[in-house]
Amino acid sequence: MIFRRRQLYRFQAPLASLLLRPERTARAVIVCIVLYASLRVPVLIGLRQGEDLFMDSTEAYAWGQQFLPGYGRHPPMTGWIAGLWYRFFPATNWASYTLSSVMSCVSLLSIYFIARRVLAPRRAAFIVFVMMLYPLFHIKANRFSNYQVLLAVLPLLVLIFLIAYEKRTVLAGALLGLMAATATLTIYSGFLGLLAIGIAAIVHPGRAQFFRSPAPYVAALVYLLAVSPHLIWLVRSDFVSLRYAEENLGEAALTRHPLKFLADHAVLLAMPFAGAAIALWPWRAKPAGREHPKKPDRMLVIVVTAVLIGAAPILATPLDVGLKPDWGIPLFFLVPLSVLSLLPWLLVTRRAVVFAAVIAGAWVVVLVVAASAAPWVKSKTPPLSPRHWAFSELARELTQVWRQKFNSPLPIVVGELAVASAVTFYSPDHPRMLVDFNPALSPWIDFPSELRRKGFVGVCEDNHETCLSYIESLDPAAEHADLTLSRPVEGASPIMLRFHVRVSGPPR
Repeated sequence: MIFRRRQLYRFQAPLASLLLRPERTARAVIVCIVLYASLRVPVLIGLRQGEDLFMDSTEAYAWGQQFLPGYGRHPPMTGWIAGLWYRFFPATNWASYTLSSVMSCVSLLSIYFIARRVLAPRRAAFIVFVMMLYPLFHIKANRFSNYQVLLAVLPLLVLIFLIAYEKRTVLAGALLGLMAATATLTIYSGFLGLLAIGIAAIVHPGRAQFFRSPAPYVAALVYLLAVSPHLIWLVRSDFVSLRYAEENLGEAALTRHPLKFLADHAVLLAMPFAGAAIALWPWRAKPAGREHPKKPDRMLVIVVTAVLIGAAPILATPLDVGLKPDWGIPLFFLVPLSVLSLLPWLLVTRRAVVFAAVIAGAWVVVLVVAASAAPWVKSKTPPLSPRHWAFSELARELTQVWRQKFNSPLPIVVGELAVASAVTFYSPDHPRMLVDFNPALSPWIDFPSELRRKGFVGVCEDNHETCLSYIESLDPAAEHADLTLSRPVEGASPIMLRFHVRVSGPPR
């Protein structure tokens, strides 16, 4: 939908008064961020109607069933957050989408307060409305995963770093150490955030004052204390997470070039930059004498932005490592802010801020309309995506099979990650899972004694011989069964899925 500027001028004064009065700007922008994040929940429910959650989200739920110092494939922070969340909310799609929206809300709030330290209040508000157009905060923000958690954690880390660099107190240093540990314990690529703030601290002209204060040393001490349980677990588990990361990097190197990685994220950034260009048109320079005072945090943020963008491609090139697009999700959030800070001559008027807010609001309306129409559109446009496959139906069917045989809750499911994590999430019994035919990737299972003591259900998709042979090796005497399931979708031919099931009961 195209809006003519003159049709908006009549609304400019009341909107500007609501958003840009000095005494209420911060409160108004915070309310807009919370409202934006809240509206994302019904939008995601509509857009993803008839679909199961992506396996990253169901896997996070499975991790959160126990609070461990490591979860096989990854560090523990995402599992801890999921564990706390699902202590209060049910294992449902809407609860997962709500948690995803909370992560986006934290990220946008942190970006706003970073912008307040680098830009004038009006320009900071402008950045927030522009960032509401960033696809990683709406269409592509349906997965609660390590990368989405890091997209919330890294802006908060940068904000606390800026505060610690200014205050230089013990408390600020301790908070910085805790946030640095949180980034590392989310996913190991979070270490790029530590690299970024470390380089920024060193190259800034105020480094002498910072490094003479207790803040950096308290931060380092708190960081080491906070990550030490995970480091101990990592040694005891024979570095299973690092070995998994090494294998993942090797697979990515076959298909993903660093330049392709940068191009993918340039496409994602195109939408907020286009929105900013439209809101600012006609572009004008500030009149002489209206320059805002320079802010000391500006250089820190620019250096952090440059390191976050450049470190991964620079390191990947000589190491012959490919970069999957998902790995960059947490790394580009400061780009629009930094670009605006490098254009001090650009005049951001009250009208531009109001127009940016209107564009963001119009986009939310478009998403709401799309969410309402999505079920009908999907029914007319087969083939369906893998998330329409009948994994949640499988979870309920397996639960019923187990209960009928043993009159007890289903304790453990064994299978490939996508299937086993879906059974864990959607089954009313929420069994623990043993995944990907490697007990080291499921440290919450006391392998193999727990399987023999409690019994398990193994499930494999049709023609997955590796899965089937592994499950049969766990109990050659397990009962055999086959299930054929589908999920009916109006107007589309259902996809029939065949599963091979092995039921190994507890000792009688």
